[in-house]
Amino acid sequence: MIPRAAPAILVGLAVLASGRPVPEDSLFSPKIADSPVVRKAFDFLERNRPAIVAEWMALTDIPAPSGKETARAAIMKKKLAAAGLSDVRIDAAGNVAGLWPGSGGGKRIVLSAHLDTVFGASTRIKTRRVGRQLKAPGVGDDTASLINLLWTLRALKAAGFEPVNSYDIVATVAEESGFFGMRAFLDRPPAPVDMLIALDDDLGKVHYGALGIGGGTIKFRGPGAHTMQSRGVPDPNLAAALAIARLKALSLPAEPIERWTVLNVGTVWGGTVPNAMSQETSLSVDLRSADQGELDRARGEIARVVREVAAETGTTVEIALNEEARAVQLAGARDSVLIRTLVDILRFLDVKDIAVDPLGSTEANAGLERGILSVNAGRTYGTFKHSLNEEADIEGLYVAQRQLVLLLASLR
Repeated sequence: MIPRAAPAILVGLAVLASGRPVPEDSLFSPKIADSPVVRKAFDFLERNRPAIVAEWMALTDIPAPSGKETARAAIMKKKLAAAGLSDVRIDAAGNVAGLWPGSGGGKRIVLSAHLDTVFGASTRIKTRRVGRQLKAPGVGDDTASLINLLWTLRALKAAGFEPVNSYDIVATVAEESGFFGMRAFLDRPPAPVDMLIALDDDLGKVHYGALGIGGGTIKFRGPGAHTMQSRGVPDPNLAAALAIARLKALSLPAEPIERWTVLNVGTVWGGTVPNAMSQETSLSVDLRSADQGELDRARGEIARVVREVAAETGTTVEIALNEEARAVQLAGARDSVLIRTLVDILRFLDVKDIAVDPLGSTEANAGLERGILSVNAGRTYGTFKHSLNEEADIEGLYVAQRQLVLLLASLR
């Protein structure tokens, strides 16, 4: 990941005399859902339910390991071109991108879903339908979003929708490796970007901020010794145990949500045989925060704790903590027109468990890093994500498509 500076304010929002951004009005109303264009788009999706599921299954079966998405990218390029986008291409990073030009006077909006999955090329993928679920590695994350992207475009175009805004439609690479594809696209966009809508995560998830990630690896080292000669020898395993206890005792804020911070020691490993003292013991630390200041403070506390432990136990310590995935909160984003419109649409669609928070870890983060108003819009409901038993809900996919139709119709 490339380090980015977090912007202090969101450019373009009106500001109260107090310095706080003015809450913006939602663009959605039930009249939009009852408009002829939206009704036609909904009818198109309803008529094509079998085709939607069939294409979803076929696309899932194309392996797309992160950084090796060539086969799926080639298919998506053909599909986006056939959907009527202009200038459809595979860029230098490997992203598939095309333009849906607006009628003029609107915003430039990026609409994205990622091509890659967390599974290697050797993973066998054969999608199965069981009731209202599809089951396969990567069927939800993020193949479902690619299907939503395709069918929303087809439905709106079939309905005669003519956007005022211009949309860069992007199927990105290497999202699971650190948003590399989206970052590359935003480094050299065809035109300045006003908004970014990333399709990812469960239906109802609305992330308006970027979660910072500051974890990494800590390694304690010592000379090692046979058990019979180990008395008094610096013990990396003891150092790791003491460090874990003290790290878990650190005080980290749970509220307000904009400062929420959490730490977890996910893995511990060290030593080679039972009858010898370890020469090296490592632990992985996962640190996440919505606030960059809290992230920096917690990272500093981790370093302080493990150095103190190393000094007490006579071991040496190596600290490698991530400083690149920054937390970003744009002033006024929670009450911006984009977030309020999306939330009103989810309420209209009677989506349960709507979660609006600043804890995003999707491609919207790449936009937020650059001061672009960005949001995550969910794809469907899923379970066992990032596992071989991954499942995705078919009915939820149809709701997510209606969500996207209404969002584009509202933003125009």
